[in-house]
Amino acid sequence: MLLVSAALVIGAMSGACAAGVPQIVHARQNHFKTLGRTFKSLRDQIGRSHPKWNLVADDANRIEHLAAALSSWFPAGSGAGSGVRTRASATIWSQPQLFARAARKLLNRAQDVHRAAAGRDLRALRLRARALGQACGSCHRRFRAHGSWW
Repeated sequence: MLLVSAALVIGAMSGACAAGVPQIVHARQNHFKTLGRTFKSLRDQIGRSHPKWNLVADDANRIEHLAAALSSWFPAGSGAGSGVRTRASATIWSQPQLFARAARKLLNRAQDVHRAAAGRDLRALRLRARALGQACGSCHRRFRAHGSWW
C-alpha cells in the first residue's frame, strides 16, 4: 500500500511537471501543509492519556506516505530562480545528495512512528514523534530559505 500511495503522489507530481512550475510549487506547498496538519493531529492524539488509536494509525500512515514522496516534490527548475515565489532553498538542487540524505532520514523517522503506532506503544510513539519533529526541523533549517523576519 505504501508503494502504491507513493507512486500516486509521484505520478501526481509528474503531471504537475507537465503543467508548469506554479502548479509544482502549489502542490508542494499543499503537501507540506497536509504533512504539518497531520503531524499536529498525531501530536494532539499522543498527548492524551488514551489516544484514539485508529486516528493515530491513520496519521502515522499518512505521514509515512508523504515522507516517502517528499523528494519528488522538488523537480529541477522548481526553485526560486523559476520566477515563482517559493521558500525552498537553492541547496536542494545544488547539493542533491545532502537533500536526499535528509529526505531518507525523514522517511526513516516516519517509519519508526508508523511501527510504534502499529504496536500501540504510547511511550515509544512519543519518543519517535519527537525524533520525527527534529528531522522536520533540521530540514527546515537547512533547506528552507529564510526571510528577513526569521
